[in-house]
Amino acid sequence: MNARLDAVRADIREKYRSTHAFCRANPELKRSTVYLVLSGKYPGNNERQTGKIEEVLTGETALAEPRRIIQAQEAFEILQGAKCAYCRKRDKRACPECKTQTTREAQALETYLHARGKK
Repeated sequence: MNARLDAVRADIREKYRSTHAFCRANPELKRSTVYLVLSGKYPGNNERQTGKIEEVLTGETALAEPRRIIQAQEAFEILQGAKCAYCRKRDKRACPECKTQTTREAQALETYLHARGKK
């Protein structure tokens, strides 16, 4: 088992330079589990967890679909749809103002998510 773990550690260092970078690039694997497995102190099924790490390293499996960041137009449609569905106003003359505000909110949401995704 130690030779297998040494090989996994070496692959991680070669491809990602550090365990931390590997964990950041593969959020579908829990950071604490990866560190415990690589240290040989994982209390559960160490073989299975090592296998999962190896699968990710070799690219044989995609454990989770990569996150897609929502665009402003998509956010606008979702937000405006929810607002219109629950709107009680009889006078719809304020709709253009509401749509302008929703556009601002959607753009702010997109900006926030893009900034958060770069971290």
